[in-house]
Amino acid sequence: MKYFFTLLVLTFLFSASLKSQHYTFKYNPYSGMNKAQLNLALEQSLKTQKSGKIWTAIGSGMLVGGAILTTQGINELSNSDNLKFGTFGTGLLIMSFSGFPLGYGLISWLSGKEKANMIEIELLASGKGHLEFKPGKYGLGLALSF
Repeated sequence: MKYFFTLLVLTFLFSASLKSQHYTFKYNPYSGMNKAQLNLALEQSLKTQKSGKIWTAIGSGMLVGGAILTTQGINELSNSDNLKFGTFGTGLLIMSFSGFPLGYGLISWLSGKEKANMIEIELLASGKGHLEFKPGKYGLGLALSF
């Protein structure tokens, strides 16, 4: 029984150690950066997010266009006596290749958003706030940024 409890305690300590390492690596990769580096990383993650949206739109357009061509090809095949698979095959080909930009775009969009969220949290945690002059509605004003 003593060995069982020892094994249980060691298992708990080992798993707790792994969880803490995973948390540090997974959820806090930007903690060692200064504010300029964080702003640069935020800009890059926003660009990744924007390109992901563009690739997702391209993939969705390819999917819809391929579905339209496939439907037209099916109508041509059912209404015609001679079998021509050109439109039908082109539509299927476009639909099958639409998965690449669609998949890449979704992954880029989501990973860019996740990185941007982590960087913004780190910026909020590192920023102590500062006063600066900013132009306002009635001229120059003193603004607190944090």
